[in-house]
Amino acid sequence: MIDTNIHHISAQFPSNNYITNRTRQLLHNLVKIGRSDQVILGHQSTNTLSRTGWRGLDESDFKDVTGQFPGMVAYDIGGIERGNDRVWLDGTTSRVVDAIKYAYGKGLLVSISWHTRNPIDVNYDQKNRAGNGKVKDFGNTVNKILNDKTIQQTYLKWLDMLATFFDQLVDDSGVEIPVLFRPFHECTGKWFWWGTERCTDEEYIKLYRLTHEYLSKQKGVNNILWVYNTDRVSSEEEYTKRYPGNDYIDLCSMDFYDYENYKPDVLKARLSKSLDAMRSASKKLNKSYFIAEGGKKNNTDVSYFTSRCTQFFPKDLVAFCFWVNSKNNYYVPFKGDPNAEDFKKMIRQNSLLLENDVRKLKIYS
Repeated sequence: MIDTNIHHISAQFPSNNYITNRTRQLLHNLVKIGRSDQVILGHQSTNTLSRTGWRGLDESDFKDVTGQFPGMVAYDIGGIERGNDRVWLDGTTSRVVDAIKYAYGKGLLVSISWHTRNPIDVNYDQKNRAGNGKVKDFGNTVNKILNDKTIQQTYLKWLDMLATFFDQLVDDSGVEIPVLFRPFHECTGKWFWWGTERCTDEEYIKLYRLTHEYLSKQKGVNNILWVYNTDRVSSEEEYTKRYPGNDYIDLCSMDFYDYENYKPDVLKARLSKSLDAMRSASKKLNKSYFIAEGGKKNNTDVSYFTSRCTQFFPKDLVAFCFWVNSKNNYYVPFKGDPNAEDFKKMIRQNSLLLENDVRKLKIYS
């Protein structure tokens, strides 16, 4: 049963005062969901990638198992900065635009991440890896974006490409489609060029603010809600140390994956500590919060979802999003998977919102 009569919610003001009415309404409704006992269930690239490779935009491994799409779909636009109409996960930029339009047409929540390449040399990815896997030490990339005019101009040209992408997100009547945007994700990790071992907390904050101000104020991108995203953390202090400020953030989030070497008590302890840290910090900041990436890769335990995965859905979350299914790896069951029945049972037992539920909530109006 969907609760559409949720108690009064204190206002959360958007980081961009000029966001569209639908974007503002989306924020309001996500706040309501976060303070209900329901959680939107999501899946990365659900209608673009699958265990069999590319799928039609009306197809999905998730849909094959449950009969409907998840309530949230996430996409990644890493590689868009090459300017060749190609992105990292989903094929082409135009295909991502079409997928987002399709998901929005069904009333689903849409989230976007950006595994951006290194602006010092576009041939190297977010982990400073070349195509052959060789890693190059570029030093402090974030500092160079902030202080080297040549590198900064390259980065701003990349933001121009992002602005063009967001401007393409319009429905059939020409109205802008609201999306969540979480740049520089897993910021408390050390693996990306914006991570803790690559730049200082202050530099990260300045980069995030630069990105927000340029897209919002210079380019007039008004259809996105800005998301702060960490990796798993052990304390409230760790969670907030790179927080750009309420004037730049609309929603808080974190990524948390379940690994094969996590014994049950280890997963419980680490997940509880991370959730407690995000919850405590987000409430003080008056922000709603969600898990933007998670799940367990290539799970074969036929009782995993009901016995272990349910820990990822505390009732105060807005959403939880499983990572992508592909030819090499998977995070949600697919047609013929022995785990499918357990997955459906988990959904029934945990007030998780799928396509039909989210459509009824009318999150954009």
